[in-house]
Amino acid sequence: MNRRPVLKSLAAWAALGAFALPARAATFPDRPLRLVVPFPPGGPADNYGRIVAAGLSAELQQSVVVDNRPGVSGALGVQSVARAPADGYTVGLAGTGATVFLPLLTAKPLFDTFADLTFISGVATAPNVFVVGPGVKAPDIQSFIAEARQRPGGFSIASTGVGSSPHILAALFQQKSGTQLLHVPYKGAAPALQELIGGQVDAFIGEVAGVIPFVQSGKARALFCAADARAKWLPQVPSAPEVGLPEVVLTGDYGLVAPAGLDAAVAQRLSAAMARVLAQPEVQRKFDQQFGTPDASDSARYTAKLRSETQRWRPVIQAANITLD
Repeated sequence: MNRRPVLKSLAAWAALGAFALPARAATFPDRPLRLVVPFPPGGPADNYGRIVAAGLSAELQQSVVVDNRPGVSGALGVQSVARAPADGYTVGLAGTGATVFLPLLTAKPLFDTFADLTFISGVATAPNVFVVGPGVKAPDIQSFIAEARQRPGGFSIASTGVGSSPHILAALFQQKSGTQLLHVPYKGAAPALQELIGGQVDAFIGEVAGVIPFVQSGKARALFCAADARAKWLPQVPSAPEVGLPEVVLTGDYGLVAPAGLDAAVAQRLSAAMARVLAQPEVQRKFDQQFGTPDASDSARYTAKLRSETQRWRPVIQAANITLD
């Protein structure tokens, strides 16, 4: 058998493939995109996703359809993105719970954050706030800590489930404040906050969007903001550094991801479009209504942040012995 024609044919196909990929990237997108939002409709994260979808649609001149796929703290939706074709037509909104915490909580994560995803850009950040219910008389966080040290397990703290961001942040708070609180997990922020204002649990640390209605109505009191600076929506509430807890910081971070192996030109097109979307005053106003701030981190900064957060939270989770296995 003469192998030369076969080899020449293969070489020709390889050459065509080498030129075809940039050509496809140059025409991207030529059909609608799908934006997976791994949270239920109606919440702040879903609203961020819909704001981004509308912005990207205008920038890319293609429809961007929101696909809600909630479950496992956002991991199910992100997993569906990781398994999609790496062509740029499926992207997803990913939160810290799925990309940072879940891989640290189980030996069998649904995906490998750094092997299975392409990081496009940051999207939004939102601060967490430590709030207490009507049964807590401590006027400030220092008084709360002093009383908690005297009564280990005397105060309870709610979370949105074992291994959730509020649970892990509460663990860090206890480690840094030298306190021991009784953890009470709930299936979401809504029931946790209802139990808080009803007096069934004493404290909760959650994103500002969830707690602010109760703080503003006087049903709950905010003792500090788990961020480097005060939240603009609660300017009277001191930051973590101000109350002597500079390490008890966690923002709800959301970013745009795609499957691993995405062509660099397509990834850059999406990243540039996101930067333009997040720079728009109207988008910033809409994010502000959701109690969030646009995060225009590019791919490199977004990736570096996720790696840094993974290293920061690993010893916290290990020390608290939090696991989903």
